[in-house]
Amino acid sequence: MCGNSSAQFDGFNPEQQRYLADLLAQLDLQALFVAPSTGDAPQQVTVHGTPYEDLCKEEVAKHETHPWDLWPKLRAHAEAGRMPEGTDVFMFKHHGMFNVAPAQPGFMCRLRIPACKMRGDQMIGLADLTETKAGGYAHVTTRGNLQVREIAPENMVDVLQGLAGIGLTSKGSGADSVRNITCSPSAGFDPEELIDLSDHAITLHHHILNTPDLHGIPRKFNISFDNGGKLSCVSDTNDIALLATEVLENDQGVEPGVYCRVLLGGITGHLDFARDTGFLVKPEHTVDACVAMLRVFIEHGDRTNRKKARLKYVLDEHGFDWYIQQSQAVLDTINPDAMFIALPTDACAPRKAIDRQGHIGVQPQAQAGFNCVGLNLPVGKLTPEQMRTLGWLAMKYGRNDLRLTVWQNVLIPWIADEDVDAFVAKIREMGLTIEASAFAAGAVACTGKFGCKYASAHTKSHAAMLVEHLEQRFELDTPINLHLTGCPHSCAQHYIGDIGLLGATTEDGREAYQVFLGGGSDLEQGLARHLVGPVPAEELPGFLEHVVQTYLDRRETGERFFAFTRRHSEDQLIELFLPAAVPA
Repeated sequence: MCGNSSAQFDGFNPEQQRYLADLLAQLDLQALFVAPSTGDAPQQVTVHGTPYEDLCKEEVAKHETHPWDLWPKLRAHAEAGRMPEGTDVFMFKHHGMFNVAPAQPGFMCRLRIPACKMRGDQMIGLADLTETKAGGYAHVTTRGNLQVREIAPENMVDVLQGLAGIGLTSKGSGADSVRNITCSPSAGFDPEELIDLSDHAITLHHHILNTPDLHGIPRKFNISFDNGGKLSCVSDTNDIALLATEVLENDQGVEPGVYCRVLLGGITGHLDFARDTGFLVKPEHTVDACVAMLRVFIEHGDRTNRKKARLKYVLDEHGFDWYIQQSQAVLDTINPDAMFIALPTDACAPRKAIDRQGHIGVQPQAQAGFNCVGLNLPVGKLTPEQMRTLGWLAMKYGRNDLRLTVWQNVLIPWIADEDVDAFVAKIREMGLTIEASAFAAGAVACTGKFGCKYASAHTKSHAAMLVEHLEQRFELDTPINLHLTGCPHSCAQHYIGDIGLLGATTEDGREAYQVFLGGGSDLEQGLARHLVGPVPAEELPGFLEHVVQTYLDRRETGERFFAFTRRHSEDQLIELFLPAAVPA
């Protein structure tokens, strides 16, 4: 195997060659398999082209220890009842274990629920783990996922092994990983969907988890599959978004049918949505295409500056056409039959309308005689008893099928018409509802100061307070989404809320929020604009009441909140919404 690089892995296919080269780099053994230097100067060690001495500390940690080689250290910490310190705090996140001190004791564990689909029996098993090994509750996240909190360090490995025992995992749910792969939550039963993409999302999940060199990537990475139906999974906020589309008769030589348009570079916390590349792929090629695009990111992502290490910045530097060309070259080695197909958007049918409240209540399925029921979970919280009941309901009345949504609630499909009343009665017995006001249906909140050391405000409790205040005073004919995020990391994506609230602190140390207006995603895509802040949390209910009342008084007939705010300039919004008591 000695000699030049093109011959060092003779006998292996290109995919295997990449894996072996990366593995040798991680083990720092590559010098054994390359030609020796002809001079006296030592060869420079590089990681994907970046000199070792230029790497940021996180890259050094990943280079020295691959994230999947941490298991002995995880066990040692559990046996000693010890929390990680230093770069171990970062490295443990690759296994879904977050040291959230001082906000909370112990670990927060973030799971991976690929395609946002799980089974009822898994929910029951997770309830048992939550009750016996954690803090006795779980939260649905804004990636259609679940988090469990207050895990003592001595219980860490028990939780990880317990998850494996019920067919779940937290691997790759944090740090520099491809995060939970989302999919339209109504996949497979949406009356409006073009195609069910959930199997592709799950296949990609397993491919990534079982390919070591697709871990420890330059930074976090989000991928989403959108079925083109009535429910949103905010796909345009992802690094890669595959959007089902119907190709019409055209003069470009592309056969009509259902394909997936490729959108790249979404990261609303950095003020960018995923943009259409002008290319599409066949649904059956989406997994290989995503792997190819991910590999290009791995090779070209910044490993020196964490603030510039996301895909957006590779695209900013090289352009979208370059990125697709590079990805096609990699795709050729993975699947010679797959290709990125150039086709403008006007050769495709427009995306169908999205029902912004379609994830709540009884919704007829595409399959006659069956319904999907969406539960309203205040700020996404579930107790073990509620989790067990949901699992039991899915098994008794449905097909053992549960769906989580980016709106932090749960759907249970396959409820027969004749079972709906009994099913809903059981939901109400456990203190939950299938109804939500125009404020509650789209209200999302990150963990906030309750459990995150970065947050400046208690977002979940403030979200509940605001929803209650506003729904007592208004009955709207169109929804107004509230997005509360505790820090600039923007886990609750305040830039896409009708009203976005970013945690802050007043000069005298009170919890407060910066207020943004007019955001949206999908067909209503747009970044919310800053209005005012910091507004003390205790003053927010009255202030937002004023905002909503002004909108209702001044809007045109039937005009939605996002449309109303966008037709006004920033100066006009200040004049409209800011009473003299609130400083601009």
